[in-house]
Amino acid sequence: MKASVLTSRPRRTLRLRDVRWQLLTDPIRHVPQRIREPRFWHIQALVAIATVPHYLIESLGYTNPAGNEHGLAITLYILPLLYAALSFGWEGAILTALWAAFLTSPSTWIWHRSGLHWFTELGQLMVTLPVGILVAWRVDLEAKQRRRAEETSASLRLLNDIGEILSHTLEVEQQIPHVLRRVLSGLSLESVWLCLEPESPGSGLLTMAEVAHSQAPSPTVLVQDLHRRLKANPELAILDSRTVAVPLSGEAGIIGSLGATAAKGQLFSGEEVELLTTIAQQVRAAVDNARLYRQRQESLRSYAHQVTQAQEEERLRIARELHDETAQEMVRMVRKLERLRDSAAASQAPSIDEILDLTRNTLEAVRRYSHDLRPPVLDDLGLVAAIEMVVEDMKSSLPGGSKFGVRGSPRRLGPTVELALFRIVQEALRNVEKHADAASATIELDFDEDNVRVSVADDGRGFSPPKEVSDLSRAGKLGLVGMKERAELVGGRFELSSSTGRGTQIVVKVASMNKPLA
Repeated sequence: MKASVLTSRPRRTLRLRDVRWQLLTDPIRHVPQRIREPRFWHIQALVAIATVPHYLIESLGYTNPAGNEHGLAITLYILPLLYAALSFGWEGAILTALWAAFLTSPSTWIWHRSGLHWFTELGQLMVTLPVGILVAWRVDLEAKQRRRAEETSASLRLLNDIGEILSHTLEVEQQIPHVLRRVLSGLSLESVWLCLEPESPGSGLLTMAEVAHSQAPSPTVLVQDLHRRLKANPELAILDSRTVAVPLSGEAGIIGSLGATAAKGQLFSGEEVELLTTIAQQVRAAVDNARLYRQRQESLRSYAHQVTQAQEEERLRIARELHDETAQEMVRMVRKLERLRDSAAASQAPSIDEILDLTRNTLEAVRRYSHDLRPPVLDDLGLVAAIEMVVEDMKSSLPGGSKFGVRGSPRRLGPTVELALFRIVQEALRNVEKHADAASATIELDFDEDNVRVSVADDGRGFSPPKEVSDLSRAGKLGLVGMKERAELVGGRFELSSSTGRGTQIVVKVASMNKPLA
């Protein structure tokens, strides 16, 4: 389809400047259309019916144009003129007036040839018909103003509905089909579509379209052609008789295009083009905001990942130093104290034993801290063994102990995923020990084909969590917030359920094929 390229502002100026000329030429342009409409001929039949009394009065001898009977017959033509104006506008009234003048003209030459009767007859027609046309014009003007007000109200409703659809979500792309269906129902269109440039390099164009009926042709080829035209001419709107496409211009240039094809037999008006342009601006703003939000979220996610990774690397470094240096030095200290006790006098043995016990306890604490910071079993044997070690350490801390169950076929996951799940379980068990006032805890690790699910539940006092876990940071419950952030960093979903007196359960679900973050 060949398209012409027009700027929107000059087109708007020309339309406003040519309104009067359009009103004058409408009767001529609409003659073929009126002739094909049956209702137009019904009105002309009424004119013919109104002509019957006129000729009847003339034939009975009431030929004096100044007579009441004769004037009444001429006045009857005003009724079909008004009906034509209400049905077909001002142009309908003009065509009807011409038809009435044609039907009346024979009587002028039959009964009004003497004296100035013909002149008076013609004068009555010249007064009555223009008055009827003037009244019809006023009626048509008010009808058009009413229609314009209704169209403006419908346009405002359409814009408001689209704004409501786009403002209630940041997943704008998912709401685009609803927007397109609303545009399709609000305008007389055959099809409407939206084309969006990819958010990230390497992706293809995102194209969505809606058609009025199943027989309507798919606009896929047209979409791509018009979008390429808009990218080549970003300051212009592409417009032809039935198809229009307007750009979604953002700060970074053209991010997409919104286009539509009018229904068969319909043409786009200037108001409809402006309405589509306004809708495109709404969509562009929503898409820009959503993409900016996602970019910032991704930046925050990347930053949080880098911070977490730095923390884990620092923990690993400290754990290795504690294990390889501090613990080894303390082992040598224990051995020297043991040799010193063996060679010391009997009176000094109790003091040396006391120091030796204190050193051994410190050595065990250092080893425990080293394991807590980064358990070697996690890297060597995997997530199941690491959780078993933590659960075993917790058994003595809870009156009812802790239970650990594994479902499915255990397998190794990515290092980042295993570390995140281990830290979540570790932090959850610490919360159970310190804050839950629980008798027991249950840990479940479920491997299915696509996902890994970790659950930590206790029978403690529980609490009333807010709707959003992030709101817990205001209450100082940073441990739960940290668990949620760790789960999201590996693409997982974090769920928290708790109620007062009924314990707390934490569930994390992660895709097992999830790759470690770069």
